[in-house]
Amino acid sequence: MKKSMRYVLLAVIGSLSLFSCDRSNDDDTDPTNTPANSVTNSYLSGGSWKLSLLTDGGVDETSDYEGYTFEFMADGKMTATRAGTTTNGTWRTQRDDGKNELLIQLVTTDKDLDELNDDWDIVLSTSSKIELQDDNEASNEKLHFTKK
Repeated sequence: MKKSMRYVLLAVIGSLSLFSCDRSNDDDTDPTNTPANSVTNSYLSGGSWKLSLLTDGGVDETSDYEGYTFEFMADGKMTATRAGTTTNGTWRTQRDDGKNELLIQLVTTDKDLDELNDDWDIVLSTSSKIELQDDNEASNEKLHFTKK
């Protein structure tokens, strides 16, 4: 009797453990799937930003973006404005390959603004600074925004 009770108890415990397994997917693109992305979303959509650093292959290209103001709206739209000319686009945070990312998509033929169109790994996110890097670390691309 004791042996059969032990087997029943082990079977019940084993069954319960199967139902408690986490089957999460690292490619979840829900923009609010992590507290970090929720915080980044609130920081970005709270005012105007300037591009304070862009390196491509280790080459500093920051001066190409002098005079631009970037605005990230809460509805996922964004603008890049310089000298009265506004370029529209979209943005969102997402989770991919276990990392929080910021995806930028500006509708442009301008090669400098097109350079920003990418999914950037979020390295640092504060209310006054967002530091990003390309998801391919070998490319040595970094993008920083600072609150205006």
